[in-house]
Formats: sequence, structure tokens, C-alpha cells
Amino acid sequence: MPRHRLIAALAALAASASPAAAQEVVSVPHFSHIELHGGGEVVLRHGPVQRVTIVRGSSEFTRIRVTAHNARQGADRLVIDACNARCPNHYALRIEIETPAIDALAVHGGGEIVASSGFPAQSDLAVAVHGGGEIDTRLVTANDVAAAVHGGGLLRVRASANLAASVNGGGEVRYWGSPEVAVSINGGGTVHNGE
Repeated sequence: MPRHRLIAALAALAASASPAAAQEVVSVPHFSHIELHGGGEVVLRHGPVQRVTIVRGSSEFTRIRVTAHNARQGADRLVIDACNARCPNHYALRIEIETPAIDALAVHGGGEIVASSGFPAQSDLAVAVHGGGEIDTRLVTANDVAAAVHGGGLLRVRASANLAASVNGGGEVRYWGSPEVAVSINGGGTVHNGE
């Protein structure tokens, strides 16, 4: 290959290579529920204040907002829409969320939410997957857990007293601990101890 063509090819390659993306902190008001829509990975960490950081991806393609969930109780939802219409192929989204507590988590249409260790024991936790995806809160002990899967997906939870598990149209709930378990299954699926 002639030298000028090699230089032009190297320049084109360098121009197309994307630089390492910096972490992007997203400013949002207080929230008590978290919803992930359309894919991606969310890691929850215990921390004294709430902070949302896009570790991989960009707010150019991912919409993150807080919407009123229940104005009477002051409960607000952090909603993450993983990929907008301008999203590139093979877009790999990873978000880290620090929060003192978790009240409710949901995944719609694929994606994964995983809670890391360090959260104090909680009285209640609600988790739901609709249309595929996974939520893993095995490292968070809650007294009472409500777990629902609709149309496929996997939930991993830890309950110390009570577990209300519902599967509709396929899916799986695995639980750790020794709770009293109430199960409702319609159209296939399983609820079983993961230990």
C-alpha cells in the first residue's frame, strides 16, 4: 500500500475511534422507585445521598427523569428510557445509582437491575418485571417482598417474613430466606427457593 494511502487509512481509523466516555452524573430530584425501560444495566449501591451516574452510554441517547408516582404519599419514580430513536446499534447502557434505600424496582421490555451489598434491612420491597428482563435484590433483605413477573423475566429476592409472588404468562421468581410464601401463577412460570 502506498504511504499516502496508509496515512489516509490510519487518519480515518483514528477519526472513527470513539474516545473513552467519561462518566456522566445526571441531576434528578428525590425518588423512591426506579423503573428501567427497554434494556441496559442498572447497578444499585447504598449511599447516604441519591446520585445517578451514566457509566457507559450517554444522556444523548438515554432519557432519565423523575415522575410523580403517588403524590399523596410523596413517592416519585426515577424512569430510565434506555434508548431513543437516535440510539446507535449495539448501544451498551450501564447506570450506577446510589441511594440510602430501595422501595420499588421495575423492568419493562428487557434490561437488568442488580442491587449490591451494603443496604440496611428494609421493611418492604416491591419488584416487577414486565415483558422480559431481570431484577436481582438477593443482597438486600426485606421483611415483606412483593414480586411480580408478567410476560417473562426473572426476579431474585430475599425476604425474611413474607413473600407475595405472582407470575403471569411465564417467568420465574427465586427467593432466598425463609418467608411465608403466597403464590399465584397463571399461564406458566415458577416460584421457588433459590438456596
